[in-house]
Amino acid sequence: SRKSMINRVIDTTPQEALNGTTVLNTLALLGGADILRVHDTRQAMEAIKLVEYYRAASQ
Repeated sequence: SRKSMINRVIDTTPQEALNGTTVLNTLALLGGADILRVHDTRQAMEAIKLVEYYRAASQ
C-alpha cells in the first residue's frame, strides 16, 4: 500500500504516489538496504539497476 507519509509530503493520492515510492526505494538502496518490499516490481527493478550502475560508475 502507498504510505500516507508520501501523500502528505508531496500532496498526492495513493494512486499517484509511485514517483514518491520510487524515490524512497532509491534512497533506501543508496543507504544500504539489501531488500525492498514492493508492489511495483518493474519500477523497483529499474531503480535497483540504476543504483547498481551508479555505484559501479562511482568506483
